[in-house]
Amino acid sequence: MPYRYEYVSLHTGGGFWFDNASCEHREIIARYAANGWRYIGFVPTQFSGEGGIKEIDLVFEKPEEQAE
Repeated sequence: MPYRYEYVSLHTGGGFWFDNASCEHREIIARYAANGWRYIGFVPTQFSGEGGIKEIDLVFEKPEEQAE
């Protein structure tokens, strides 16, 4: 079954640890889930000079026939 993928960029703060104080990632995941998308993981897209993750893409999938 072919899948369609959506990527949502999220700024994490860039420190040594994720800055999850805002819990924005939870709101995004809940919103996409309510629309039939399944959260499958994240991909780091930007790093700080110290190796911390500054930005990620949250990755969602849905079967192609449901993605319209």
